[in-house]
Amino acid sequence: MASLATATVLGEAQWRQILAERGIDRNAQTLSKLVEIPGEVIEGLRANIEAERDQPTRAEIAKAVEAVRASRQFDDADPNMLALFGPNFSDCESRAPEQTRKLAAKALDDLREGKGNKSFHPRPQGIDPATQCALIVSIKLNWPTFRNRQAQAMCEALYAAAGGDIRRPGRAPNRSRTDGAWRDHLREARRLGPKHVYSRVIASHL
Repeated sequence: MASLATATVLGEAQWRQILAERGIDRNAQTLSKLVEIPGEVIEGLRANIEAERDQPTRAEIAKAVEAVRASRQFDDADPNMLALFGPNFSDCESRAPEQTRKLAAKALDDLREGKGNKSFHPRPQGIDPATQCALIVSIKLNWPTFRNRQAQAMCEALYAAAGGDIRRPGRAPNRSRTDGAWRDHLREARRLGPKHVYSRVIASHL
């Protein structure tokens, strides 16, 4: 993967190919907005997508926490466990087995509130790559509504350019701009808004 300093900007021909592969209308305005996106922004999105792929699911983390609850011990070197129990809890001298069991039980309750097939994010204040993509597009298009078809098309193309493929229900996903798969992410981007720290950071690179 190219570094942020040497990231290559995608040209018009490359964006045309991505749009064609995804079955998206290649109108001039959408194309011009995509061409303007700096390579470093695309590489930042790619890094977030790859990091999420490497993360275990909530169900997998829950299984590991069940083992911690049963044994009353956990791996101090596992960043996911440290994120659940807190960095201060890694102090072996002050950690009691019963305290470990109680914290593991609470962590299990919290994990079971979400969907088991979703990736586990140790830092809950972070944003997932699809929302990051929607923020990039929202900033470029001056915060459109989540129903905006151009915004949905740009999200689909940008995510594909960064090596991602949005999850869709059903066996035969329609990747066209009208299938609505990006609505929730665009809605979340609008909820965060231009004043959010992530929005400000992204805007500084666009």
